[in-house]
Amino acid sequence: MAYLYRVLRDGTCVSCFLLMFSCLLPQQVMAQETVSAQQQIERQLTQLLNKELDGWQLQAGLTKVDSVVKVRLPSGASKLKSCPTALIIESSGALPLGNVQRRVGCDSPRWNLYVRASVQVSARLPVANRILKRGEHISAADIEWQQVKLSVSDRDLVTELEQIIGQQVVRKLRRHRVIKAQQLGKPQWVNIGDKVIIEARSNGFYANMSGEALEAGGEGKAIRVRNLSSGKIISAYPIAKGRVATQF
Repeated sequence: MAYLYRVLRDGTCVSCFLLMFSCLLPQQVMAQETVSAQQQIERQLTQLLNKELDGWQLQAGLTKVDSVVKVRLPSGASKLKSCPTALIIESSGALPLGNVQRRVGCDSPRWNLYVRASVQVSARLPVANRILKRGEHISAADIEWQQVKLSVSDRDLVTELEQIIGQQVVRKLRRHRVIKAQQLGKPQWVNIGDKVIIEARSNGFYANMSGEALEAGGEGKAIRVRNLSSGKIISAYPIAKGRVATQF
């Protein structure tokens, strides 16, 4: 009798386990089916765009970036079947700003479509605290940090002070606006006709003399300079405003 009781008891437990499993399984399947293709597209595209912004923030060394991503689904998305795997979303090397468009697809069932999204971003960036005109040299006193709202055209941004201070303005910088790489250039220390000091150094020897610049130039660019004492024309490198150095 004890043996028969054990069989019946074990059989009852197994039956209960199978009953509970069969009750849970449909619920799990139904939960997966409730996620539509539209929801998948919106969720996964938003995650990708935020991931790209996070990568940019990390690479640029920025302390604060705020973003709002709004996905605009095309009407055809409502007819698509949900994808059992992660969606295939094309990436872009450009910073996602303003209105962006990405191709989104699924392998099985096979479908592809283009999806648009609006990406609004603000970031804490170095900006000019006054209007800086073309030709001006930028000092640390000219720059401050502010939270700035970015626009579609703000893609070639300068995010580090080392890339700004000491540079020369090529295109006017507006107050409290983002600074772009094309607005900056290496400082032009010498213009044609400028009176300059020529410095010569070699093995502890140092001398300086007066000269006249025959060419304009900035850091790293050799220019022709006339030595006013000897009348000779030499090659020298601008090192500061009104100063050039010869290299032996």
